[in-house]
Amino acid sequence: MRALLLLCIATILILPTEESSVADHNVFFSSKSAFYEVMKDDKAFGVAGNITFWIASKVPFIRNSFQEGEYVLKKGEKAISFLSKIMKGEALIRKITIPEGYTVKMIVEKLNNTDSLTGEITEIPEEGSLFPSTYHYRRNDSRANLINKMKAKMDSVIKQVFQNAEPGVVRDTIIMASIVEREAKLSSEKPLMASVFKNRINTGMRLQSDPTVIYALSNGYGRIAKPLSRSDLKTDSVYNTYKYKGLPPGPICCPSLDSIDAVLNPAETDFLYFILTEDKTSHKFCKEYKDHLENVNRVRRINKEMGKARKPG
Repeated sequence: MRALLLLCIATILILPTEESSVADHNVFFSSKSAFYEVMKDDKAFGVAGNITFWIASKVPFIRNSFQEGEYVLKKGEKAISFLSKIMKGEALIRKITIPEGYTVKMIVEKLNNTDSLTGEITEIPEEGSLFPSTYHYRRNDSRANLINKMKAKMDSVIKQVFQNAEPGVVRDTIIMASIVEREAKLSSEKPLMASVFKNRINTGMRLQSDPTVIYALSNGYGRIAKPLSRSDLKTDSVYNTYKYKGLPPGPICCPSLDSIDAVLNPAETDFLYFILTEDKTSHKFCKEYKDHLENVNRVRRINKEMGKARKPG
């Protein structure tokens, strides 16, 4: 038996001189026992390579060191090199990025559309409870596991930022941060945006935030297929900050740390109004309503002129 084992090991070390003859691609096997059949069907190696993999799958201490997963097989890679990679567990690490300002429904949709994940998300998480960031995973990891990672990250951020703050303070901050997140175009203008909403609350104004209306109209998805109309701003929803004073009852997206920090440390301004610039890359802020109207008219005029310039002559 010992002699047979040594013969198998020697064969593994001597035979695999063949290199992968196909373009770089990924190889996935879900169990140790599936390894040889997967490699045989892959057809990247010739006879010598397949013999190597067959022997490796029959030698207990080699087979038991296999680590299931998805592996990158490069063109020209030797069979022994690829076998070593699998024994070391150097599986492919994938990543998925959750953009700042995504709602939980957007996040669930993104995860459901990621074919390399498994399982169903049976319950939509609470809005604002998932942290937008880049997460790493391996093929066939569960969607629920990624959701739990996002929840844990948000919980960690909240614990770090708020420490012993009252739950009501934390929730109000996250709600306001979610509005700032959806309104701001640039990270640098978030403290200014936060100051506007703080000033509006302090002066008894309604927040009058378009994204809160969009959240209501989209049933919490966060996007609609058309621009907001005047009639949309009259939508009877507790999330409509044109209709109801104060904060909406919950967040309207999952805010980033930048937005949370902006709400906790808003800029010191007397601004009450803002408008998206004509190039839609940032906002212009002001205190007086008459100045705001001038900014609105200016942007509309420029947009109208630009629209005419784009029309064929």
